[in-house]
Amino acid sequence: MSATSRDLPGANMAETVVYEPSNQPGHDRPVGSPEMTKPNLQGNHRYTFGSGARPLDGYTIKRAIGRGGFGEVYYATSDSGKEVALKLILHNLEVERRGVVQCMNLKCPNLLTIHDLKSSDAGDSFVIMEYVAGPSLANVLAQHPEGLPPQEVRAWLKGLIDGVAYLHDHGIVHRDLKPANMFMEEGIVKIGDYGLAKLINASQDTGHSESIAPCHYMAPEIASGKYQKPIDVYAIGVILYEMLTGRVPFEGESVGEILMKHLTARPDLKRLTEPYRSIVGRALAKDPAHRP
Repeated sequence: MSATSRDLPGANMAETVVYEPSNQPGHDRPVGSPEMTKPNLQGNHRYTFGSGARPLDGYTIKRAIGRGGFGEVYYATSDSGKEVALKLILHNLEVERRGVVQCMNLKCPNLLTIHDLKSSDAGDSFVIMEYVAGPSLANVLAQHPEGLPPQEVRAWLKGLIDGVAYLHDHGIVHRDLKPANMFMEEGIVKIGDYGLAKLINASQDTGHSESIAPCHYMAPEIASGKYQKPIDVYAIGVILYEMLTGRVPFEGESVGEILMKHLTARPDLKRLTEPYRSIVGRALAKDPAHRP
């Protein structure tokens, strides 16, 4: 897919990005200076590689895109001119590697393409991914504080459901669905960030120790270590609610307060019209067995 806005400094990537909180939960805005220099000991959030660097044989970095809990993402080009995103994995290498390997050969227009996982001569690990320049759903929501027009809601929702259904059909739970990981380019929704994806376990208890998903999109059963298909359905319900109203269903002054609401509170569905009221209500059921 061609990137029509690839040279804009605000172009986005569907992998890990640093976000600063906005005034509304879920409406995070990406941050990241175009200056890319070595980080110093004070930890001032500068990038490891600068423009023109060749940390991986065959690829030249053009600029940084963003930073997240597992690493840094760069816009780069191959020696043959192909635009890609390079993710430098800085933390939790085995967790990231597992998710990437599971999703390496998936072929769905609504999923970010992962090309390869390679190590440099210096021992750094990179994920080579499709570069997406379109806006994230988080960016779009920030421009629509009262919710998106119905036709836009349907377009985003269809791409989201098609992509997640494809993952589930292939035995994979995404586990980190949120507006910041959804992008639209040339009318096609792309879901990214597979670093936390995991094969569905028949025992329904993965025992995974990494924290997953922002608290606003976290299903109640995650507290008990269950990471099955219904947690993605729950996150879809939260995202749909947010697209319709401009805000997430459960807010609070602390992470603990929000998580307790996920466990015990009923979402206020009065602002939603049918069929969305019924759809969101079922998706946000406390009991995962009651979700569609």
